[in-house]
Amino acid sequence: MPRLINGERKIQKSRPENAGKLLIFCEGNTEFNYLMYFKVYLENNLHVQYSDIVIEPINAKGDARRVYDYAEEFLADDVNASKYFYYEKHLVFDCDAPANIQEVVNLMLESDNEYILDYSNLMFETWLVMHFQDLSPEGDNSNRTIIRLMCEYLRTDKYTSKDKAAPGTIGRILGSNANEKIRDAIKNAKELEEHWNKLGMRRDRNIKEMNPSVAIYELIERLLDEIVYLCG
Repeated sequence: MPRLINGERKIQKSRPENAGKLLIFCEGNTEFNYLMYFKVYLENNLHVQYSDIVIEPINAKGDARRVYDYAEEFLADDVNASKYFYYEKHLVFDCDAPANIQEVVNLMLESDNEYILDYSNLMFETWLVMHFQDLSPEGDNSNRTIIRLMCEYLRTDKYTSKDKAAPGTIGRILGSNANEKIRDAIKNAKELEEHWNKLGMRRDRNIKEMNPSVAIYELIERLLDEIVYLCG
């Protein structure tokens, strides 16, 4: 597993916010594998497990509505509701489907479960590409272009469903300088967020126009800061 501690701490606070207890519903295997990377890293490098990261994967085949419906059904169960009462509830999903993605996002925001939306627009690979290349609103950020960039970086002719599902794909993207690559992705995500904010764009009404944009960077920054602080 690539190291996340590269000798230099890049934490703005002397003691970062503890990641805490996280219940994370994932849209598919790629998102699940990415988040499992952090979970396993924390478990393998901490003598005391400060974070209890619970990842509930669902292969929703690119449909954000299925992620929402699954989470609602899961938390409607009394046993699950009690067990995860004090957990943050996160939804990790793409914005390329379904067609009424804005309505789905608003359902998520209005839920009594108080979900945190860790979306990627248009697709999770948009976030992955940010690890090795800056994206701008002026560029072509279509799914086709993002997949082409993934193929170029991974040096493969095709980026297949098998590649998406393979845990090793995340390791290939992060490489030996994972900390630096993740920090670059976070920086790009923050710059994009600032761009859309200046235009008055908001996820509760303009999600389709806000391409590219990702919200998952906030969760990843918390996890990375905690790793650097506690494992460094």
